[in-house]
Amino acid sequence: MALKKPSERASSSPVRRAPVTEAEVEALAQRLADRPYGQENEGAGVAQVEPAHQDEQMGRTTISWPLSLQRRVEDVALANKRSGNGPKSTSALMRVAMEQYLDKSNK
Repeated sequence: MALKKPSERASSSPVRRAPVTEAEVEALAQRLADRPYGQENEGAGVAQVEPAHQDEQMGRTTISWPLSLQRRVEDVALANKRSGNGPKSTSALMRVAMEQYLDKSNK
């Protein structure tokens, strides 16, 4: 079965949508925008959270791990982002996990 172009599709009743205002677009963009770790919504009554390594230069590394572990880490980071609690990116989550592991192993 071949796919038809939108102009060739049969439409019994075209959907009419109300025009979207610039203010509505901006409000949606602000709600959906990714924010750096530690940045909270302004005016939400929540104090600003400072990143743990704000003044420290960051390095990069590559790790290999099972895809199932990657999915779990991404799921936790996404849940944290949605709830507004805890590390909100996989990098931040891994930093916290590594710091906890190293603190525990050095005791």
